[in-house]
Amino acid sequence: MFILKSRDRFWVNQLIIWVLYAIASSLVRLTYIHHDYDGPDTIIIIINTILGFGISSALGYYYHSLSLSQASRNLLIALSASVSSAFIWTFSSNWIYSLIDPVRWQDAHFSIYLVGVLNASFILLCWSAGYFSFKYYKQAQDQRQTMSELKIQAQQAKLQMLRYQVNPHFLFNTLASISDLIRDGENDAEDEMLGRMGDLLRIPLKSSPVDMVTLEEELKILDMYVQIEKVRFQDRLQYYCEADEASKPVLVPSLILQPLVENSIKYVVACSQEGGKINLSVFVRDERLIIQLSDSGKLCDQPLTGAGQGSTKLGLKNVQQRLKNIYEDDHEFTIGGTEFGGFTVEMNLPAYTPG
Repeated sequence: MFILKSRDRFWVNQLIIWVLYAIASSLVRLTYIHHDYDGPDTIIIIINTILGFGISSALGYYYHSLSLSQASRNLLIALSASVSSAFIWTFSSNWIYSLIDPVRWQDAHFSIYLVGVLNASFILLCWSAGYFSFKYYKQAQDQRQTMSELKIQAQQAKLQMLRYQVNPHFLFNTLASISDLIRDGENDAEDEMLGRMGDLLRIPLKSSPVDMVTLEEELKILDMYVQIEKVRFQDRLQYYCEADEASKPVLVPSLILQPLVENSIKYVVACSQEGGKINLSVFVRDERLIIQLSDSGKLCDQPLTGAGQGSTKLGLKNVQQRLKNIYEDDHEFTIGGTEFGGFTVEMNLPAYTPG
């Protein structure tokens, strides 16, 4: 299907509107003006249409720069801009008319200009109302689409986490480790691990797919995941987390950190006899939340897009897309390497807090 871009759609609509205006003006002159319809009338209609097209296009260019979030301000601007433009349109057209047909316009008086300004104001106000109505409709449509995409991606994140948790290999390895704890008589550790596993399994089923949670809650979820992985990898998995107090009440998308840690565990700890280190650092700087994750693996061994063979569906690419849909351009997501050859991810997000 052929779909016009926003700018092209504007110009197509402009042409249609002002061609219809010219046709309507011609019919009005044929119906209500008593003198014969002649050449000057045709030229006048063409000139008037061109002026209307140009002035409304200039208004559209100006309206495009306005923020749609300030509706009352936009209403006042549309009223004043339409009336001001109506004066320009009326006086310009009448001046051109007087040059084309000086005999007919030599007796022009104030009432002609007043009626012209009123008519032009009405036309431009209708045009402005149509412009803003379409823009607000388009904004609402885009917001609905973005929210729909966000819900789908957040749901995919939850389903991905749930899939990982009930993955037979994950369950087998974890239960085997718990079985070892029981055989060794470490009942307290076994009970604690079963509790963590149950809590982790319930997380994706508790909340809405588009929930924002505090960083403190997100870190608790992440810690449950890491503790279960430590049962599998034991000393091979070295995980360190530092978060300053100012960062803990900041809101973040739910389940946004787990895929990053999972990526490091998969490509550093699980693939190495010696295991590896994962460092997570979170702090607030200049009203921005900075999240830095690094590991001791080799950068070339890890997928930079989340689309590599064997990578999860969520991956880094899905995390990037979720951040883009939530924060639009008000965020940064950077992937790179450390000076020691490891893998790093840094997120720079707005430091929003509840309320």
